Amino acid sequence: MQNQKMLKSNYPFGSTITKEFYKGDLVYWVEWKVLDKKLTRFKKLGVFLGQMSKFVGNREVMYGIVLCSETACSLNILGMRLKKEETN
Repeated sequence: MQNQKMLKSNYPFGSTITKEFYKGDLVYWVEWKVLDKKLTRFKKLGVFLGQMSKFVGNREVMYGIVLCSETACSLNILGMRLKKEETN
């Protein structure tokens, strides 16, 4: 292995996903839990409030700030986990 350099991006990880959201968009993400020895998928809904970046390790990472519909709490969710919920 000769002089391999780490690729560097000028954009934070997940920024291409979070830039597709606008304040007030309905978004969802998935959480996994083990119930009765079975892996179960839970779809969570919330309202997109904005985005923020944070350095994790040596890389800038984008998070979506979401108001959770279930708990009414503001959560920071990794931008790569967020998807836009289809509405009429």
